[in-house]
Amino acid sequence: MKTPVEEKMLVTFWGTRGSISTPGRTTEKYGGNTPCVTIENQGTRIVLDAGTGIRNLGIELVREAEAGTQLLGVHLFLSHTHWDHIQGLPFFQPAYLKDTKVTIYGSPKKERFLASVLKRQMDYEYFPVSMSALTADLRIQEMSEENLHLGPITIEWEEQGFHPGGSVRYRFSAHGRKVVYATDVELDLIFSGDPRTKEKEAAARTYLDFIAGADLLIADGMFSEEEYPSRVGWGHASIPAVIDAASKADVKQLAIFHHDPQHSDKYLDDLWVKYRSRYLAGPPKMDLFWAREGLTLAV
Repeated sequence: MKTPVEEKMLVTFWGTRGSISTPGRTTEKYGGNTPCVTIENQGTRIVLDAGTGIRNLGIELVREAEAGTQLLGVHLFLSHTHWDHIQGLPFFQPAYLKDTKVTIYGSPKKERFLASVLKRQMDYEYFPVSMSALTADLRIQEMSEENLHLGPITIEWEEQGFHPGGSVRYRFSAHGRKVVYATDVELDLIFSGDPRTKEKEAAARTYLDFIAGADLLIADGMFSEEEYPSRVGWGHASIPAVIDAASKADVKQLAIFHHDPQHSDKYLDDLWVKYRSRYLAGPPKMDLFWAREGLTLAV
């Protein structure tokens, strides 16, 4: 019989910033690395996106492997191939170890495109080390219509429109708990953009169905409500749009993610105070927080 701790999925944020990494004194609290998150349960570890945060993850994985505490088999799920979501892959140490198996999952619409993108970012015009130096068993696998099972974790996915080039959202389920990773989608256009169309109505329904009842939703809330009007069409959501959608879907915990590179720790703190006080009372009651690099949650 599994203990309550064993049934929990451990979610760790390795990179929470959007667009471009922003190291420095003003981003120390929430972090400056671009998107990378891990989900772990009973020896199965899943990696979400390969932004600059994956470099520190790779260092930790190699350390574990050298200590003999964890075999190096990496399952990497990409939401899409925009630069901030793949730029850390050339610096991911396990990919240079021949005894490591790295499987990269992505949209079936972009399987060939994904392979070429990953190869091109290591072209000698842009990077001094070629992709041939990645001596790990590197495989690219397109998602299928059937649910994927990795250890005790079931993975479901859907294509997301309303982001330039599209993206994929993922739902991870184990022991009756659900974690949803749904970054890079412009929810404002889906839920309140005019004119209302059948496409937007369908997108709103499928989004709410996908995140419904999630124990944790990790969602792109890049802009404040004051910023969003000047950024319509950029493919990212305003914080109120994310919170409203999560509230409608009875999400239990919401992590605002993909922070704007211009948002300092103080600015994000001020946003947290503003929106948390607005939504704290509910109903429904939802734990709202800003994703922070280095944070681990037991879900």
